[in-house]
Amino acid sequence: MYGKLILYVPIEGYPITEDLGFMEKADLILVPSKFSKKCLEKEGYKAEVLYHGVDTQIFKPLKPLDQKFSESIFKLGTVASHVWRKQITRLLDAYKLALQKGLKNAEYYLTCTTYDSTKWMPNLNVYAQKLDIPVKISRTAYLNLPVQHETIASFYNQLHLHVLPTSESFGLPNLEAMACGAVPIVMNHGAASEIVGDCGLYVETEGYLATSMGKFALVNIYDLADKILWASENRRALLPLAKKAIERAKTFTWEKAAEKLLKILHKLTHRL
Repeated sequence: MYGKLILYVPIEGYPITEDLGFMEKADLILVPSKFSKKCLEKEGYKAEVLYHGVDTQIFKPLKPLDQKFSESIFKLGTVASHVWRKQITRLLDAYKLALQKGLKNAEYYLTCTTYDSTKWMPNLNVYAQKLDIPVKISRTAYLNLPVQHETIASFYNQLHLHVLPTSESFGLPNLEAMACGAVPIVMNHGAASEIVGDCGLYVETEGYLATSMGKFALVNIYDLADKILWASENRRALLPLAKKAIERAKTFTWEKAAEKLLKILHKLTHRL
């Protein structure tokens, strides 16, 4: 009996020097963004986009946005895995720069996974101590520990700004944060602009690092510090972005993803 081979591959950069020969056996390659699709096309492979989604019954504002953006304490945070590509130490560097430039009445919350970290990755608690900055680092991991989605949604709801300016094939944490009314701050590289659109703040890149899986962008920590400082001083200007972000997030649903996948499978199986 003959079946079909479908690959779902998140592509985060180009050019890719890793051997992609295994893809030649695939009947269909799915990717989570147009950015990933373009990267694969440059490598000679065709792919179809299947976006991620967000459950807006769980990821939603838990308090009126007018109330949240009137709070005296400015809260920023990051949900990410602790791998070098996420540049968490650079985010902490930028936070220190913002503090040195006058950032006041602010708190930085960090929730990260360690399931795919390597031993040479820095200990974030120690690094924050070395920088002498007040960062609240949660021991609760997202993907490798049994954390409820409601818990993560509650975390996003604390934030005015979700800081994740990294190379992404999609960037699910940014979408989840948007659905909860937190404004994402990202780089115009990878799939970020596809997901965030005009609902976030964009920071400059400092350069690119070539890896076996493509070139990844490095965030400019000085521009990031300036953007954080501006956001803290103009949080009322973030309010319309947060409102737009909530509505934009609703266009990315798991229902849409499931419907498209069903159509793809139906079309593919009828080729048998």
